[in-house]
Amino acid sequence: MISSQQLGERISQERRRRDLTQADVAAKLGLSRPTYIGIEKGERRPNAEELVKIAEALQVSLHDLLKEHRAAGEVSPRFRFGGRGASDVELRGVVEKLEQLGRRYVELESLLGIVRVKAPLESLETYRTTPGDGRRSRLAAEDAARTVRGALGLGDAPAPDVAPRLETEAGIRLFHLDLPSPVAGVFIWGDEIGACVAVNRRHPPERRLWSLLHETGHFLRDREAGDVLPTLGPERMDASEVFADTFAKEFLLPQTGLARRFGEVFRANGARFTIADILSLAHTYGVSFQAMCMRLEELDLLPTGTYDRLKQQKFKVRETEAQLGLAGHRGEIATLPERYINLALAAYEAEKISEGSLAEYLMTDRVSARGIYLQRRHVRVEDHDVDTDIGLDVLSLAG
Repeated sequence: MISSQQLGERISQERRRRDLTQADVAAKLGLSRPTYIGIEKGERRPNAEELVKIAEALQVSLHDLLKEHRAAGEVSPRFRFGGRGASDVELRGVVEKLEQLGRRYVELESLLGIVRVKAPLESLETYRTTPGDGRRSRLAAEDAARTVRGALGLGDAPAPDVAPRLETEAGIRLFHLDLPSPVAGVFIWGDEIGACVAVNRRHPPERRLWSLLHETGHFLRDREAGDVLPTLGPERMDASEVFADTFAKEFLLPQTGLARRFGEVFRANGARFTIADILSLAHTYGVSFQAMCMRLEELDLLPTGTYDRLKQQKFKVRETEAQLGLAGHRGEIATLPERYINLALAAYEAEKISEGSLAEYLMTDRVSARGIYLQRRHVRVEDHDVDTDIGLDVLSLAG
């Protein structure tokens, strides 16, 4: 059980994060201000009923207030909340949710004795706060994309499945959340939790991938500033956004590799390049039909205005993809990273957390959490159920 002083410090921290005064919270609880101040100072421990009211007033779970292991580092993204198509309240809620998940990730690592070390790409300082105008930001972003591709051993090949590599090589903690419709992605950074990215799970796979790479651009250039990426709206022309947009484009659609593939198809088709070829390339690179068209136009491989003309003709992208057998799986995607889930299950198996806490970490109810654990623990081998210790360190089996 945490001490009254620790509890008071957490309550005080949550109150300040929500820009509430001590008088505000005292009024919500029906307590005098001096009595509430005593709680924050650790001089008076709230009873069970008061704890429930405090959690409700501060919009935090009792689990997060009372758990013994809790990440404490500050996360201070300097977001410009206005003018992005979603309300400030909605955006602050998204940022707080992502921060909570990042802290829980660290807590699970701590429970299992894992100390977070810098991922290889975290040490890449070359592009930090690239100065200058849009042109210099674009040149720096193109160089960054080539550098990161080289570090990942990708060369100029398509990389539609790069997300797991970024989680490992850049240390990005990637979550798929139901974000407000105007928001495509969110990025936050903290010294303790590292880089956390949320992408809108309701978006198609190619949009989610582009959002992830955009936020990776911010990770490389100005990670302390944070970012909220809008789904639509006017192009943002400040140096930071130019860098992030260019990085995503050059990483996912590298000029040299894309031009070579275009040439191969062009020659094979007898100097023709069709709509089906554009769709096929888009599928290969994991980007949208629009993104592929615009990139090919930019590289002078398609006539300028090709996409706009097809749009005016009401070209049906999804229907044509289905006819060509290019429609990928667009079903539900897991909210939580696979590694995060495995850490939570390992902590539960090691009796570091309770079943109720497991449900909190997995963002579900107890019955579902137990079902996830049992499903992953039992493996079917030759018509027999075999129990597997999912938290076992296999390196310890040597010798």
